[in-house]
Order: sequence, then C-alpha cells, then structure tokens
Amino acid sequence: MGAACAMLLMSCTGDSYQNAIPRGCTALMSVDVSQAYNASGNGEADPQNPAAGATDNGSGSMLNKVFGLENLAESGIDLASRIYLFESADGHFGLVASVKKEKALRQWTETMQQKGTAHALPDRHGKHFCLLNDAWLMAYDADKTLVMGPVVASAQAALALQMARYMEQDERQGMAGTPMMARLDDLSAPMALVAQTVALPQSLAAVFALGAPKDADASQVMIAAGMEVDDGTLVVRGETFSFNKSIDSHIKASQQAFRPMKGQFLRRLPQASLCWMTNSEGGQFYEMLQQNKALKGLLTGANVSFDFRQVVGDISGDLTVVVDSVASASPRIMMLAQKADGSEYFAATDKSMKAETAFAEGTSALTTSQQSLLKGARSGLVVQLSQIGNREVTELAQSLMSPLFGDITTIVYVMK
Repeated sequence: MGAACAMLLMSCTGDSYQNAIPRGCTALMSVDVSQAYNASGNGEADPQNPAAGATDNGSGSMLNKVFGLENLAESGIDLASRIYLFESADGHFGLVASVKKEKALRQWTETMQQKGTAHALPDRHGKHFCLLNDAWLMAYDADKTLVMGPVVASAQAALALQMARYMEQDERQGMAGTPMMARLDDLSAPMALVAQTVALPQSLAAVFALGAPKDADASQVMIAAGMEVDDGTLVVRGETFSFNKSIDSHIKASQQAFRPMKGQFLRRLPQASLCWMTNSEGGQFYEMLQQNKALKGLLTGANVSFDFRQVVGDISGDLTVVVDSVASASPRIMMLAQKADGSEYFAATDKSMKAETAFAEGTSALTTSQQSLLKGARSGLVVQLSQIGNREVTELAQSLMSPLFGDITTIVYVMK
C-alpha cells in the first residue's frame, strides 16, 4: 500500500511530463527558459512569465523560434518548468515541455494552420496531433507536449502511434527515473546536456573518448556539460564520464595526464573546423591514443601514415590537433606540439604544409575572450561552424542550434 501511494504521489508531481521522453535516449538536454533568456541578453524575464517581453537582439530569440512565436508565453507552454530536447535511440530529435494552458496551445496550432505552416492530424489515444512545417509531428494534451522529427510523409503514421505511446508512459517507462536524467538534474547551468558519445559526430566522439579503455563501447562513454552563450560563442563546460564504474575510473585516471595549458599556440590557431588542445607528456598521451577506437577510425579515414609513437614520444607541453574540413571524405589533420627541449614539433597529413604557414604568429581564429577561456584549462575543443567544409552540414547545424542559442559561429568546449 505504501509503495502504491508513493507511485501515485510521484505521478501527480509537476514533473510527470518528463515521462514522455523516450527511454534509451542517446542525448538529453534541458533548458531553463527564464535563466536562458537572461543569460543570452534577450531581455529581462518576468518570474511569472519568463518569456514575456523578450526581444530579438540580433542573435536570435531563443526558443521562440522553435514554436514560431514572437512571444513564447502565447504558446500555452509552462515556462516555469524546464524544456527537454533529446535524440531518441532510433535517431529522431524531439522536444518535451509541460503545458500550462491547453486552450492557448490549441489556439496557437490553429493560428499556424491558418498560416499554412501546420496541418491538423487525427487524434490518437486522446492526444491531439498536428504536423509542423511538413517535417515535425506535434502531440499534446492538458499536461504536456511532445514534438518529434524530422519525418517523411510515409513514416508519419508510425511515428504518431509511437508518440501516442510515449505520451502515456509513467515514470517506470520514460527517462524520468534513469541515471541519465539524474545526472542532467545535477547540472545547474541554464542549458545542460548529457549524451553518449555515440550520438556525436566521429571527430567529436574521438576527442571525448580520450582516456576511455579500448573495449569501452561508445554508448558507455558519456559527456555531461553546462552551456551558455557569450557574444556569438557557445561556451560548453563539461566532462567525460561513464555510468560503468570500471570505465569511469579508467577515464578519470587517464585524464590526469592532461595538465593546465600554458596557451602557447592559442594566438596561432588557424581557421579550421575543429581544434583540440591540451598539455601533456608524450608517453602518457600515446597510451591514450592507443586505446581510442574512434580516433583511429578518424585517422584511418584521413589516410594518416605517420608513426604516432615517434610523433608524440618527445612531447612535453602544449599540443594542438587541427582537423580542417571535418565533414569532407578526407579531412586534413595537423598537429603542433612542444617538445621537452622547448622546440616545436609539426606534423600534417598534407606533406606540403609547413608549420610557419599553417600556424602563423598573430593570425589566430580565436578572439581574446575565447583564448582566455582556454588558457589554463586541462583540455579544450574549438569548433568553427563556418569551416566545417560542407555547406549542407553547416546549414543543418546552424538551423538546429539557432533557435536555442542564436547566431552561433563558434563552439568552445572546456574540460572541467
């Protein structure tokens, strides 16, 4: 009887809308709308109505774009509760939010239908459905809304049925009671993320998996991070971990090899899609490289032929690895590192490249504030969206991020 009462109380809490998040998500993100607006400089938020009065300052008006509204408060969404975004195990992206006023949400969908950007669909299991922008299915009831996609026309019926089931889940069936959700709730940032490295592009997975044992599956290696926007830069502060205690212990022990960076190369970083940097001793770094399956796959695809034992053996100090045109079939990889004797070592997949041209003094792609974020960190990652090397990939990345973060040009990740 006590257990039944406890379950009843849990199902009646204000967080029950979280149960609609599909179990087994590979990535899960939460957004505190009130904090996010203040942090992004999009206007002062009214505690009773966090998005009221929020204006577009040229960097995007955050979640307004997700719902196609000038004022998110008009959507009927409960802005005092966190909004969750996820990538499901089958590769769909989605959003779950608490509903405060179902009537307002229904009116919003009807307005969208009149504009031609939404189409009403048949109700399923007592849930209302519509199609947004011919690609995203939206389901809602009096308590919550669930958006998933993108989905082609032939798969809409199957996904709608699946979403109806998600909307009826309890705390035992959804993500609410999972370790992944618990870890996300521990992060105090306005925007927080917990994800398996399997959900990341190969180049990013290779970086975050450094320090993990060779036999660790990508689904077992995780990243937890808090995020904020600073003048066109998405600043991410996070760490790699695993829910598997043995793997997590190995990661923590291995990453002790990362030492605070002196910032030796920060003023010389070229314009490139991805730059990873740390300060380490060559022998320890080589052992981590040997364990990294994701990195080996990336290097194999780039036709890297140089001997890494010879390359990193004499390193002792700052080092940076640059991947140019990461989205291309054969990305170009360069490395610049300090040797124990104070000299520099340069290596590149393109034998015609020279250190003095690739890493020219005073031509850094980083701003002064970005350099300040990275100096002293044990490890850092810089992603320049404009340099990805594939216009479609770049536009997709920016279209997915702009509703949340505004017009982001650079992502800077700093290891905690």
